[in-house]
Amino acid sequence: MDIGEMAQLADHNQKMNNEQLFADTETHLRALRQHSVTLPKNFDSRERWPLCWSVHQVANQGGCGSCWAMSATSVMSDRICVASNYTLQSQVSAQDLTSCCTECGGCQGSHWALSAFTHWKEHGIVTGGNYGSSEGCKPYVVPADCGIPCSVEFYQKENTPHCEKKCQDLYAKQYDDDLTKGASAYWIRADKGSSETTPIIQSTIRKIIPESDAVEMLKREIYLYGPVLACFTVYDDFQHYSSGIYQPFTFPGAQELYGHCAKLIGWGEESDEKYWLYMNTWGRDWGEYGSIVSSLCFFRITLSEAPEEAVAGIAKVMK
Repeated sequence: MDIGEMAQLADHNQKMNNEQLFADTETHLRALRQHSVTLPKNFDSRERWPLCWSVHQVANQGGCGSCWAMSATSVMSDRICVASNYTLQSQVSAQDLTSCCTECGGCQGSHWALSAFTHWKEHGIVTGGNYGSSEGCKPYVVPADCGIPCSVEFYQKENTPHCEKKCQDLYAKQYDDDLTKGASAYWIRADKGSSETTPIIQSTIRKIIPESDAVEMLKREIYLYGPVLACFTVYDDFQHYSSGIYQPFTFPGAQELYGHCAKLIGWGEESDEKYWLYMNTWGRDWGEYGSIVSSLCFFRITLSEAPEEAVAGIAKVMK
């Protein structure tokens, strides 16, 4: 993050006092903690909500560091479907979020995972399909022709598409008429971060959810409301993952590449080893096969490696 971006983020944060910043988080986490539910040993969002089209969609961020936007909009799409009991099957536009949420980030990555959901709540995001699909108001425009995954050299700010608040010519609706919104935006976990507010976020969450209950609450969130956006540090070996339960090579000298975000869709246990189940944003030719559809792009991480940040929001759906 350069000086200008840091100043922009500081200005954005200054506009939000602590009450605004944590209101949704405190309200939601207190309710989540009170919600009694028996969790299964294995859980996959695709099995719980099989008729949600978006739950099965595989994204490819291509030559743009938009993992945060691809995963966030996928989570939003899933949660719209879940909240509407399958009646709304919207695909929220990663293109619109990547290009038009300046406080979120861009092709160089995101400053703060929660910003995507705050933007969804405050401004709304239009619909839009994957690259080359011509679906929705603003389909994704960055091609995936630079590798699997693309080299980090492609993840630059200057590659971020220009923000245009208009729909493609073939789409029937106007931009403002196509906006979908969230009703809330909140953290479920914030274990690490470079922001000066990170310690405040951590202490706020842990007053409600002790670290000893963090895994249980994260599972409960997914089970009740749908997948979440989860972010973690990626090491060089992760790019070459193909199957199995991944354990990061965090020994001294291990090459830390960057922060990465993906859609956390469930958990499970195999041969007495517990794991988190994710859907990635590197297309259908990376990762291991999902158990529901014959497609790559899924990965499992040992349960002891909880995400450094996990965020989500509740969809605003007309009943």
